[in-house]
Order: sequence, then structure tokens, then C-alpha cells
Amino acid sequence: MNELAAVEALAASIPTTPWFIRVGRALSDADRADLAGYVAALDLEAGPVEPVATWKDASRVAADPDWDRRWWQAEAREQVRLQAWAEERHGPEATLSALTHVTEAALDPTRAAAEAAANKEERNEALSRVAAGAAAQACHLAALALAAGKPAHGFVIKHRIFAAGRWPLGRLRERWYLF
Repeated sequence: MNELAAVEALAASIPTTPWFIRVGRALSDADRADLAGYVAALDLEAGPVEPVATWKDASRVAADPDWDRRWWQAEAREQVRLQAWAEERHGPEATLSALTHVTEAALDPTRAAAEAAANKEERNEALSRVAAGAAAQACHLAALALAAGKPAHGFVIKHRIFAAGRWPLGRLRERWYLF
């Protein structure tokens, strides 16, 4: 499949993706394997995976100032590399157009799903906006990896984690947190 066709297929799948439907539930072996694959793809240290049970706990983890910035830096480096590869393959305009389409397609469905999921437990508009933004960003990054011709990239795995109804919150004090 052409890389930009794969990006378009990703965009088309966004409205029917079960965003945040499994947050707070027990982690499966597949959840743990996907997180390990994502972490390894970014060349980061593994470490224990901690399940996050509630939106309140997710808020605490997301707001903790001791989060591991190496995770953010690894994603930023990868994003720059993939952007260059995608633009080399398809040109800057076609790449921007494809990525913009995915990001725009993700905004409303991820926001609605995050609000619905968060409101089941407690009303936390700020956290539901953060969750929706993280999911939309995962869509963008997966689309970037696909456009760059990297369908097995860690960003595609990260999207798969979100698409499975989870939210990877990141690394904090040598542990990975998965909601």
C-alpha cells in the first residue's frame, strides 16, 4: 500500500476507534507487550509497567513534575527524523496535507471519547483535554511514521496502544505508567 494511502486509512479509522474504553481496567499481556515494543523502538530503558486505575490517579501521574524527559526527547528526535524522511518521499506539501488531515480527523472523536470516559468517574475537563490531545498526537505521530514508510515504527505501536482503549502516560521514577 502506498504510504499516503496508509495515512488516509488511518484517518478513516479514527472515528470508529474505541478511544479510552479500557482505561482503568487490568492490563493484558498484549498491553504490556505493546508498551514494551514502543519503549524499545524509542531506544529507552524498559522498567516496570504500572497500571493506572482511575482518572484521579492519571491526573496525579500526568501532573507529576518528576516525569522522565528522556521519553519526550526521544519522541522529538524521532519526529524530526521521520518528518525529513516523509518529506523526502512525498514532498513537504503532500506530507503536510496528509498529516493535517489525520490531526483534524482526530480532534473531535478523541475529545468526545475522553470527555465521556472521564465523566463516568468524575468531571475533569482539563484532564480529558490532555487525554484527547495525547490521543490526537499519537494519531499524528503514527501518520508521520506511515508517511515515512515505517509501518512497524514505535509511533505506530503507540497509536495501537491508544486504539486499544488505553493511554500511555509516560515514565516516572523508572516506571512506565499505562492507563
